Amino acid sequence: MTITTIQNASQDLGPLPIAQDRPKILLVDDRWENLLATEKVLKPLHAQIFKAASGNEALSLVLRHDFAIVLLDVQMPEMDGFETAVLMQEHESMAGVPIIFVTAISKEDRYASKAAEIGAVDYIFKPINPDILKSKVKVYLDLYVQREQIMHLNAILSQSNEELERFAYICSHDMQEPVRMMNAFASLLADSSEQALDEGGRRYLNFILDNARRMQKMIGDILTFSRVGREDILLETVDCQAVLHETLSEFEDVIQQSQALVTYGELPSLETSSTLIRVLFQNLIGNALKFQNGNRPPEIAVTATRQDQVWRFTVADNGIGIDEAFRSRIFTIFQRLHRKEDYPGTGIGLSTCRKFIQLCGGDIDFVSAPGQGCTFYFTLPCKEARTHEAV
Repeated sequence: MTITTIQNASQDLGPLPIAQDRPKILLVDDRWENLLATEKVLKPLHAQIFKAASGNEALSLVLRHDFAIVLLDVQMPEMDGFETAVLMQEHESMAGVPIIFVTAISKEDRYASKAAEIGAVDYIFKPINPDILKSKVKVYLDLYVQREQIMHLNAILSQSNEELERFAYICSHDMQEPVRMMNAFASLLADSSEQALDEGGRRYLNFILDNARRMQKMIGDILTFSRVGREDILLETVDCQAVLHETLSEFEDVIQQSQALVTYGELPSLETSSTLIRVLFQNLIGNALKFQNGNRPPEIAVTATRQDQVWRFTVADNGIGIDEAFRSRIFTIFQRLHRKEDYPGTGIGLSTCRKFIQLCGGDIDFVSAPGQGCTFYFTLPCKEARTHEAV
């Protein structure tokens, strides 16, 4: 069986880049007096201005600097502006950098069309109105600065999230043992000394046991959530129907006690994460069994259909449903719609599902209404391994 991995993109982020104080402008013209005149016009924009008197010189500067905008003369010896622009765009740092062609003689429509085909954002003629030129360039400089700021803030946010998840992982990992010991000793006390306690003592002991178990469940869920994205995701051949059977066997007692009816169609085998499929089925089927609508036995239907390049799985139930007003809270960690006394849980399961499935190239959402059940659906890329007959 072939297993591949998805590397965590947030690992080894390293120090964040320091944003440039001033954006860079590249002026390209074979006449030095034109370069000096344009530089004088653009100097009030407080940008770093680089000048090149030929296409080759401009290409050399592109290799060493990241530019916010390029003003490029069309008519130049050896290599004209069009050729220079095409070669510039082959360099990774020039992807998306706006190029403005400037010309004194190439005023025919075919030249403007050629500039547009190359990807130029403007094609202007000399003599240039200084105010118009400065205004045009300022717009692109402002866009560049805003984009750089957003990228810088995203990098900071990514690093902050990584540090927060690392902290959650360390804390929850270190909390496992003392909570396990608390649960174990409370259980021993209940077995050996419960009869010696009065009614109040037994009630307090049950409080300790219930909260210790709930804390263990929460710590386990936090560990699962913090691991998603921190560790490599193993991609392997996953028989989704077999995983569903295993999940249903885990809920066998609950299904029998609630007299639940669970139906399912043929599910595919995919190249994906077996842990992901198991987490999805455990959470969605577990919720469907938990959020029952009165005394009506739960009805759960699991299906999978292929739609273009994805498989779309659905888990539908006849439970209490979800109000549309709470949509934004459903996949947010620690957000609960009900009191823990009414419906136990940690508020982490669905947020883990979304985080995990998005790393695997899919997504998850739902349709529902109060009292009318809920249908969760998730998608996964169509990396089929094999198909089989329904059991």
